[in-house]
Amino acid sequence: MARYTQSYSSFVRRLDEVIALQQLADTMEVENPITLRDEINALCRGSIVLLSSHIEGYIKDLGELTLESIYSKKLDRKKIPIRVFYHVSKNYFDDLKEITDPAKAARRVHEFMENDSEYWLLKGTLRKSLPSVRFNQGFSNPNYKKIRGYFQRFGYSKYNGDLKRNLKSDYAVSVNMLNHIVDIRNKIAHGDISETKTPEEIAKMISIVKGYCRMTDIVFANWCRSELCGIR
Repeated sequence: MARYTQSYSSFVRRLDEVIALQQLADTMEVENPITLRDEINALCRGSIVLLSSHIEGYIKDLGELTLESIYSKKLDRKKIPIRVFYHVSKNYFDDLKEITDPAKAARRVHEFMENDSEYWLLKGTLRKSLPSVRFNQGFSNPNYKKIRGYFQRFGYSKYNGDLKRNLKSDYAVSVNMLNHIVDIRNKIAHGDISETKTPEEIAKMISIVKGYCRMTDIVFANWCRSELCGIR
């Protein structure tokens, strides 16, 4: 059995482009930190946005891998937490909360029955894979609270305790750094031109986030093996 999931391995490979930006900014800072200040800031800001994006992509990839494993390994429906199906069909439920016209509501129910009824059968295995795009809907800006909530979509409620127990003294540093990265990314995205970090600070961000995602990979995959199915 592999030590890490394919999702984590892909995440590490994608980090290479963040590292490339950081290293280029670091080289410029050594050569001419005054003249090249604008270029250095642009590279560091770009690194932060890209890093946040790759964290989000990793968590979604991990979810998609889990959904595909549930289908390919023919997991019995009774073992799949019912909240998984809720998040697959959530768009229909949300629409029905807002629709007041009976005819429109009925048509929406018909659409639900036509498209999603197979997922909601009570017995047997899935006859088609669960749609990861719909399952992932609403997950973005991956701060710690949102990642914890995402894993709860699978019924994994012990993520916080498992992560804290395994990261030990690195837990608070990792969580705070994750939230800090997402916060800075949001400020950059909203046009805050003053928000940036140094190449040295970017290198520290990459290192901490890599460790955080590695441990997340371990604890989530262990939980899946125990409660759902193997994903490594």
